Amino acid sequence: MNAKIIAVVNQKGGAGKTTLAMLLAGSLADAGHGVLLADADPQNTAVHWAGMGACFPAAVEDMSGAAGKLHKVLRQRRGSYDFIVIDSPPAAGAPVTLSALRIADLALVPVIPSPLDLWASVRIREAILAARGKNPDLLARLVVNQMQPNTVLAREVLGMLPEFGIPLLAASLKSRTAYRQCAALGMSIAALGARAGMAILELEALRREVEALLAGNG
Repeated sequence: MNAKIIAVVNQKGGAGKTTLAMLLAGSLADAGHGVLLADADPQNTAVHWAGMGACFPAAVEDMSGAAGKLHKVLRQRRGSYDFIVIDSPPAAGAPVTLSALRIADLALVPVIPSPLDLWASVRIREAILAARGKNPDLLARLVVNQMQPNTVLAREVLGMLPEFGIPLLAASLKSRTAYRQCAALGMSIAALGARAGMAILELEALRREVEALLAGNG
């Protein structure tokens, strides 16, 4: 194995960074991959999520103490997994965020469709561009989170995204109760079963797009 590493990063809290990281890690694991979620955020929300139940399908470890050495820690672990997903702190300039971007194959930047959230993400774009000095193959995609389709604001913000400088993932996550239930119960989305049917389809589309990108088919 030589794990593909996905860093979920943003400058602003509340954009759904941990939610995206955990949902994606769970979906990859449910699809049969060996997955490690590296919780590099000192708040340890991912660790708490996994600890709420006994059936989260990916391994979740607290790596918030690794700071600027996270890339060295994960380099030693990537032979044991198919995918490593990093939940970084909401700080573009934090040593652990910069270390995550140094080793990542793909950076995912969750954004809520509002102008304030998009403007707050400018610093993470700059951090990604800087990281390519040492990690020139680093891919990056924006992921629209808590999407509310068919609203004027959503259409206006989506129209702004092409100017941001980072391509937009075609798949997005809507605002759904099922995602909050996953965190409360310590589960992946698939574990909710039929009651989360639309959310499962939505997340599977996102997972498949990420897998295609990392396989060089995106």
